[in-house]
Amino acid sequence: MSAAEIDLTNLKRAIVMRLDCEAKEHSKGHQKSYANRYSMRSSDGALIELMFEKGEKSPANLWVKEDFVRDLLDGRIPFTISSASKLYQTVGKTGEKQYGRHSALEDMMQLGKADLVCFALRSMADLDQILAVLAQVTRPVRA
Repeated sequence: MSAAEIDLTNLKRAIVMRLDCEAKEHSKGHQKSYANRYSMRSSDGALIELMFEKGEKSPANLWVKEDFVRDLLDGRIPFTISSASKLYQTVGKTGEKQYGRHSALEDMMQLGKADLVCFALRSMADLDQILAVLAQVTRPVRA
């Protein structure tokens, strides 16, 4: 294992430990090897779902609903946008349309069919910035 792989493994462990403290395991549970699903509340009580890719072969990706993190889309943390309009566009071997994202996201109520941001975390500081923004998310106003 190279030094970069060891560093990524240690970063992922630290991220999981922090998320285990800051959030609770999602009702759908964690995947054994590939992803951890979480839910948390902002300081205003808004529900926030998160999914972290912990698998050996993936980057340290954190998936969040785009609406919640627009203030972070200035490039300070590398990210990609995953638009809901691109879901189910590819056809699998069986002829059925495929989801098109990490499988751990599909059955999450808030994240499954929403526009998402996938942050490629490089450090705990990246995670801290995201958690700080999520803490400020406000609950939707009911009419």
